Amino acid sequence: MNKKLVGSAVVGAAVLAIVAAQFLSGPDAAPAAAPPSTPPTTMPTATTLPYQETKEIYDFPAQPGSETGGFDFEIPVPTGWTATHDKDRATYRSGELVLETDRVPITQEDALSALQAIAKASPHPGTVAKHADVGYDEAAEWDYSYVRDGVLRQVNLVGVGVGDVLITIRYEAPQPEFLSHVNVLADALEVSSAG
Repeated sequence: MNKKLVGSAVVGAAVLAIVAAQFLSGPDAAPAAAPPSTPPTTMPTATTLPYQETKEIYDFPAQPGSETGGFDFEIPVPTGWTATHDKDRATYRSGELVLETDRVPITQEDALSALQAIAKASPHPGTVAKHADVGYDEAAEWDYSYVRDGVLRQVNLVGVGVGDVLITIRYEAPQPEFLSHVNVLADALEVSSAG
């Protein structure tokens, strides 16, 4: 038999087998596995969820006789966390992690004095110190811990002086988990103002 004819028959049979397998497997056949990809450097978790669209907004209307218009103070908050609202206080929870924002009227001249007054009235001793400005506003920070249900919880509260109010942003977690999720607070401090 002719070697060219045998070779052509073998190639033709192979092509026919491949085409038949594609048609006979039907539309429900599993797709070919994708090639392995390089894993991302950080895997998304409950605390690294997108913050771009979810914001807690505090409205500051224009004051009568003011030359400038009002504005909104916008705080990025975790997308997908359970949210509850009670007047100006907003609480976001994911398991034992808590991010809370609030608007507190103040009579003090600066954020540090205002936060010191709040801390003094609290049953939780801690440290109050100046914090780097948040946005364009001065800020102070209060660090403390307390025990709830036998678990030591760590709290970091940043107060931002905006006009005659203190916007507070509080992050709380069980102490063993506090540092591994502190990016929740860092993300929330990326505030913006919209007029």
